[in-house]
Amino acid sequence: MPAIKVDEISKFIGSEVFDDFGRSLGTLIAVESDIDGKVSSIIVKSEDLSLDVIEGERVKVSDDKVTVTPEWKFEILQVIENLDRAYKRRKAIENISSRNDLPAVVVEPMKRKLEDEIKALKLKADEVKKVVNSRIGEIDDESLKVARAIATIGISYFSGEISERGYTQSMNHLRKLQDSLSEEKKAAKDLLDKLDKVVQLASEGEVQKAVQPQPSTTTQSPVAAGPNAQQTMVVKIEA
Repeated sequence: MPAIKVDEISKFIGSEVFDDFGRSLGTLIAVESDIDGKVSSIIVKSEDLSLDVIEGERVKVSDDKVTVTPEWKFEILQVIENLDRAYKRRKAIENISSRNDLPAVVVEPMKRKLEDEIKALKLKADEVKKVVNSRIGEIDDESLKVARAIATIGISYFSGEISERGYTQSMNHLRKLQDSLSEEKKAAKDLLDKLDKVVQLASEGEVQKAVQPQPSTTTQSPVAAGPNAQQTMVVKIEA
């Protein structure tokens, strides 16, 4: 994700900030930037509760609004991108190595370094999976709360306890929240599937090494002596 410059985002100060799923995170209060103008973080006022400092890496400007990528999504996208790049570099090194254009003393250290990086990325992938699965669990809990609220407001409306206007306004908010949660859960599961695929691709070289057949050694089976076969006796004479 390219870094945003302060000039691009400063005009949105005082406007609402949204996440990738259309939910309002609050109002943009201030923008922090480095000397080169790249946004290092933004400060968002969450309703009337607190100020949140959000890393500039997760911020983008699109469709005339400021959008923030949720932390879990940002992390899994980074791991997917890095693993995909590692897989392509491994294929490139294998291609170079197969041509024998360069001495092994040059290529082998590159291979070892890349293998170490892939191992570290796979460990990071395991950590990120836990974070994303935890978020899916939270989404399920929130979805149950929304379902309960929908049932409660429905009972109140059909029993004549609240007006149609109140019912409609409440349901609009609840349905919008329900849609956002469903969209986020789908995105989380799709990205988990994608992560599994790139981990598998990045592990291809390791799998091939593990199943590489060992050179076979053939032993000549002794020929059974027939009834007419002559037997040779070897006598060892000690000096």
